[in-house]
Amino acid sequence: MRVSPVWAAGCAALLLLPSCATIKHSAVDAVSTALAGYDKKGVPVARQTTPEAVLAVTGETDTTLAAGFFPAALKLHDMLRASNPAHIGFAESTGAYHVIYANAFIQADAETLPVSRYDEQCAEFARAKMHYLRGRDDILGALGRKYPRFREDIASGDAARVGRAASRLSADDVNAAYWAGAGWLGAFSLDPLDDSLLGTANGAVALLERVAALEPEYGNGAAWNVLCAFYASAPADFGGNAGRARFCYEESLRISKGRLPDPYVIYAQSLCVPANDSAGFAEALGKALAVSPDDMPDSRLSTVIMQKKARWLLEHKEDYFIDW
Repeated sequence: MRVSPVWAAGCAALLLLPSCATIKHSAVDAVSTALAGYDKKGVPVARQTTPEAVLAVTGETDTTLAAGFFPAALKLHDMLRASNPAHIGFAESTGAYHVIYANAFIQADAETLPVSRYDEQCAEFARAKMHYLRGRDDILGALGRKYPRFREDIASGDAARVGRAASRLSADDVNAAYWAGAGWLGAFSLDPLDDSLLGTANGAVALLERVAALEPEYGNGAAWNVLCAFYASAPADFGGNAGRARFCYEESLRISKGRLPDPYVIYAQSLCVPANDSAGFAEALGKALAVSPDDMPDSRLSTVIMQKKARWLLEHKEDYFIDW
């Protein structure tokens, strides 16, 4: 997803548009395409913003500032999408915003709440799940406009139907498939006993595996990170696979070249904790904290958020391991 602060000027400009329906619709289409980076058919277009504008958001290191920015950006996206429901690219972009908000600014904070605030934590996890699924559904709805019965097939739980649906996706759909799969598994991780998620998680995995096949280096290994966490934590009967988890971790690390903390944090949580590998846990988190946010300026925000999580995990290391 191309995150750009031009959404503010674009959405504000809509308030000044004349009432002529044809002119307004064309303008809304243009703004939607510029903000999403994908046209009304979901096809990528040339970047409409400068790298500096994009960096103003993704390169931010003040997480409090970013957390305050996202709710307004999200609602403006929702409002613009409601004015232009047929624009596939913008529906996918809006869905991605919901997933980002759920992960970076709801779940991440809720996970660090103490036991004394358990009820609050549960409420925040429920909010995160809601946004994860809202994002997933926005994107699956958009993909369903491109591929008839796609949503029904990918969410059927039937391996053959799921596989056929995923195989229909092309390189143009990689961004949408990633965010839909990530949101889907994000919701599943928060409520694995939800039957509607338990029985359809293979659809999310298929989307992410398709991303990994079409564009292995997408998001500097983002799909491999989510797949690693899933394969490491899911029971074997529901798709868990320790060998595949380690492979996904190694691919993510290879692609990111150690310039992002994500693979290390996921390795610590997903592989070291189940193995009761306390030393490996500490070593991996130490490597995560050693990453400089400036190594990848366009990922400073995600790096700072992930390093905050790494520090918290190290401070609560004793909660995860049994000393024999």
